[in-house]
Amino acid sequence: MKKKNIIITGASSGLGELIAKELSKDGHKLFLISRDEKKLKNVIYNCHNTKIHNFAAIDFQDLKNIELTLKKTSKLFSKIDIIIHVAGGGLGVKNYLPKTEDYLKVFNLNLFSIFELNRLLVPRLIKRKAGTIINIGSIASNEAVGALSYNVAKSSLSSYVRTLSKYLAKYNVCVTGISPGAFIYKQNAMARLKKNNIKAYNNFIKKRIPSNRMPNAIELLPLIKMLCEKDNMMLTGNMISCDAGEGNFYKSYY
Repeated sequence: MKKKNIIITGASSGLGELIAKELSKDGHKLFLISRDEKKLKNVIYNCHNTKIHNFAAIDFQDLKNIELTLKKTSKLFSKIDIIIHVAGGGLGVKNYLPKTEDYLKVFNLNLFSIFELNRLLVPRLIKRKAGTIINIGSIASNEAVGALSYNVAKSSLSSYVRTLSKYLAKYNVCVTGISPGAFIYKQNAMARLKKNNIKAYNNFIKKRIPSNRMPNAIELLPLIKMLCEKDNMMLTGNMISCDAGEGNFYKSYY
């Protein structure tokens, strides 16, 4: 793959960190975004070609900061090739009738921050008539397996990807992504469940994962790298399911 300029959100830990480290091996220049500056510095330190990468600490609960911070990218990148939206999570909002402010917290992280980043960055892709936007969704977008606010946010993201892709296809901009099921990686939700409640963790695998093992985040990397390739327009508008059969299995189990 030709060396590219790539923006990655949620890059201070979890899947975002893993993607950053993997793509750095191929010589790509990275601009990493998360709210934790210390963790971002550590991720860059552990990437290949450390000196070519940069970062911005942004709290996606304050959307106004996004525009100010992104001015940095215009100075660092002569062009943007790929935007990977990884930041997400349920933020502990589990109420089936959440307050509006709780919805907003979850939507800011999983949805509105993506809207704002794309509003600011997509014109640069349109101008070049080239680019890729990769979104990390979830099986929750159509299986309703998470908390209500999280499910709604991820479902909206899938609709957003499908609709935005229609407008950007004529500019050769691919809007795509993946919808993973459960997977484990250091400090993510499944890692925490395994540490805090091994019985519930094993029961989750038994009831929902047909291979009877928890998928590892590393297994998502080949698919994400494929989406970064130049000839990817056949995949625009699609959130590719990669749930290791979880979506079908738990229905048949019950």
